[in-house]
Amino acid sequence: MELTQHILTQSDCYKAGKTIVPKGIMVHSTGVAQPDPAAFLKLWNQPGANACVHALVHQGGVIQTLPWNHRAWHAGSPRNGGLSANNTHISFEILEPKGHTYQGGTMVGYDVAANAAYFAAVYQNAVELTAYLCQQFSLDPMTQVVDHEEGCKLDIASNHADVMHWFPKHGKSMDTFRADVARLLNGAKEDTMEQSVFDTMLADALARRAAALETQPVSDWAKEAWAAAVAAGVFDGTKPQSPLTREQAAAVLARLGKL
Repeated sequence: MELTQHILTQSDCYKAGKTIVPKGIMVHSTGVAQPDPAAFLKLWNQPGANACVHALVHQGGVIQTLPWNHRAWHAGSPRNGGLSANNTHISFEILEPKGHTYQGGTMVGYDVAANAAYFAAVYQNAVELTAYLCQQFSLDPMTQVVDHEEGCKLDIASNHADVMHWFPKHGKSMDTFRADVARLLNGAKEDTMEQSVFDTMLADALARRAAALETQPVSDWAKEAWAAAVAAGVFDGTKPQSPLTREQAAAVLARLGKL
């Protein structure tokens, strides 16, 4: 996932300056056949825009549009008076491909086969972004990640169908999405080396380096100190020793009255 940043500093949402403590992530899709993020950056980065999310997920990656702890405008007003997810959730919009229209909340003229590669790319980017945010804010992907439709049922968002009007066309659901995020997070944890393992590997590497140094000849600039030390009985000349550092050579010469 390529993550870039284009903060919508001209939007009223950004200028409001309100922050949240993230308690979850809400997944959206734009509900319009427009894959170009520039169109949304232009639309929302101006006074009077009534929507603003934390990020746009497009085919080539992710564009962060608000600080992650900024209060965004994405969830709307819950129907039964619940607390809007604007106050609790990080949000992102997945951009939809071109070529279809809408009747109500239903896609019309959507070509599943032609859009398979596009969907696979934005889906993977959305999974990676969600895993990244879950890791950053200690969120559980199985219980703290929802889409807009689920948010409506939980009375934390308005009545929208995204993303389940789209995902099933490609054999995906929010359950598979959450599972893919969890799988990615678990894989990252398994790849993280424990400190004890690192310490053991480092100790082994240092021991191998020390053993190799034992067989190396004395550095040219240390030969005088080495010979003097052997002659004075400081070292046993018959036993290979590690090369002296400049500081060690100076110390030996000083001890022998050479400095």
